[in-house]
Amino acid sequence: NKGKTCIFYIKMKTSGGKTIATGTKTGNAAVIKPPKNYQLAGFYGRASSSGIFCIGGIFTKQSATDLAVTDVMAISSKGSPDIYNYDTTIRNWVGPLEIASDTSCYQKKVDVSSKGVCPSGFNKDDDQCVTQCPLNYPVDCLMECMPQNADCTQLVVAKVSAVIAVALNAATMGIFGTLVAAYKTANFALTCAINVVNAVKSLIYYLRYKQTTIPTTDTEKLMDKAFQLQIVILDLPLAICACLNIEVPDRLRFSAIVLTVVSGLVMMAVMVGEAIFASSNNVMLMLRESGALNTTALNGDTIELDTFLNTKNGTCGYELRTLTNRVMGKVYEIRNNTPNAAPNDVRVAVSKSPIITEDIPVVTNHCMGEIWKNKTSAAAYKTRNLLRKTIGVIVDQLIEDGTTDMGKSVTKKEKALEYSNLGLFVLSILDPTGIAWMASEFVQPICGPSEYLGEIDDGTLYDALGLNTVDQAFLGSYGVWKKKGDGSVTVYFESVDKYDVSVVIKSGGDKLKEVKVPANGNVTWTSTVEKLGDKTLYLDRWRPGLFGLPGTGGGSLLMWIPRSSEGGQLILHARLNVS
Repeated sequence: NKGKTCIFYIKMKTSGGKTIATGTKTGNAAVIKPPKNYQLAGFYGRASSSGIFCIGGIFTKQSATDLAVTDVMAISSKGSPDIYNYDTTIRNWVGPLEIASDTSCYQKKVDVSSKGVCPSGFNKDDDQCVTQCPLNYPVDCLMECMPQNADCTQLVVAKVSAVIAVALNAATMGIFGTLVAAYKTANFALTCAINVVNAVKSLIYYLRYKQTTIPTTDTEKLMDKAFQLQIVILDLPLAICACLNIEVPDRLRFSAIVLTVVSGLVMMAVMVGEAIFASSNNVMLMLRESGALNTTALNGDTIELDTFLNTKNGTCGYELRTLTNRVMGKVYEIRNNTPNAAPNDVRVAVSKSPIITEDIPVVTNHCMGEIWKNKTSAAAYKTRNLLRKTIGVIVDQLIEDGTTDMGKSVTKKEKALEYSNLGLFVLSILDPTGIAWMASEFVQPICGPSEYLGEIDDGTLYDALGLNTVDQAFLGSYGVWKKKGDGSVTVYFESVDKYDVSVVIKSGGDKLKEVKVPANGNVTWTSTVEKLGDKTLYLDRWRPGLFGLPGTGGGSLLMWIPRSSEGGQLILHARLNVS
């Protein structure tokens, strides 16, 4: 084995005195014992098809418990209280890094705002903003992002920006076109019923379980409260517009007809409550009496409606539709408050709103929880990531269509009216897998929005932050992320190499620092969550090669550094191997 020391035998002994062993004993042996109050939790080391060359024990406290992505977690209070019909969800982890499906993805470029600010998820480049490279394409190369360990070559330089524009437009038109096509083949009456039912359910859930200041018997105050909620101001009117085939009006100033229907639905929700959903007959009575549908629209669909009411499926599609409503509402709110705001000012304001920073991460992660039991973990993570990329394309287009050049008026293009009122309407009846599958063909070439990752819950760097090493240089690296902490990021470089090496540290694609690590030495590098948060962390090792010249071959380390409203704390043990 080319002179390398190999491991031929291993024996483990339990605290009860029992042993298990495998392999062939040799004359050279060593015993590793856990520290007091610690126990063996796993192994790390280096191996190839030829054998195991290095092995060590990973020890955890005996009182420690495993963390799982399916652990029950409380919903953040920083988001919109009237979007979620649940108080708990699963852990929000980045998860294992996806293998890049292409040689590169395209970055979007927009102008800076009037104050010289970029939206969340963008890096400033002179007077423009460029999408940050996402986790599965972390290497920044002009207007493209490339997979981990890739080199930015002249072949990439030859690509022109027009190609990127075509790809971005194709993604947008592809997603919206597919949504509109799905809408045209869907059962219209049932789609309408599901949209209205989900909105009313959300309203009842909020009034009964989330607000605690008004007694459930005080009808008048509950009605007043309801008409202050986005569910009633935005979600229900948009659903009714689609149900009655009424165009969404400029500035979202809904007609008296729409508002009368909404008022009837709100009154029924407050007066009757959850009993409305006891049967399809009750639901049809609500729809007909309120005027949301005509008297014959649902006559043939009672069985399908019963199936929907009794199903255990979640409401992922409806919540995604609700998010698009809220983005539209936010765009109009900004434009109404600041009529002369330029489109790039609107984009920055929307990107920093709780809809983007809190609601989209929570909803898309909860969608993953809905499908976890029916999919492998890798497929569940992939579905969630596709949902985030899809919603990113939709959000970008809603911002574009909600503004005009120089921001002189607030008008929506004809195609945007069709998309938002018809295409997005059908999201409510699709499950997360269907939405992701539908959009996957179109969103693959686009660099995914990193701002939708949200705040990350406690976990190992591999699970929580997607720690990934390529080749041998950093193999065996590990660490822990805590959402609550002192805001520190600490990297312990631990070398077992016979050469001095340099490690280039990149944050969000930009070079941040070069750290020199002596042969078989240890070096500590520190930074903060505030400085590195919401960006990729990329470690690239430089080591003497042929004729002693430095080179980057041998591998790299990549992971996500999240933001944290509770400070956060990250510890990484970055192992530097011979390779």
